[in-house]
Amino acid sequence: MALALANLVLAAYMTGLIWFVGVVHYPLFARVGRAEWAEYERAHRVRTTVVVAPAMLGQVPVALLLLAAPPDGVASALAVANLACVAVALGSTGLVFGPAHARLERRWSDRDHRLLARGNWLRVLAWTAQTSFAVGIAA
Repeated sequence: MALALANLVLAAYMTGLIWFVGVVHYPLFARVGRAEWAEYERAHRVRTTVVVAPAMLGQVPVALLLLAAPPDGVASALAVANLACVAVALGSTGLVFGPAHARLERRWSDRDHRLLARGNWLRVLAWTAQTSFAVGIAA
């Protein structure tokens, strides 16, 4: 039960955070002055990493353990769906969003900003879905 609760807490935390990023944070990037942009993005990456990395990285072992040993009465398909959502969210972060932020740290790019602002909805969907699966696992 503790593992199911940890999964739910991590999923809900990341869901709230990613909704904030999509609705507030990424849209406001365009309002940062270009002269200040590189410094802003560097600070953003450092501060954001502190807030998101522990929860994101914690999701991996928790989701894997739930798949390996689902709680009694929990269908393995629910644990698979939970892990798939984690994989989509973390995979897209590492393969798409991290590199886009790295490019933006060097210089502003309308293209990379659009990628973040529009593409983030994939992570919103993944973490929101994971939270619903996590509720089912914990129930």
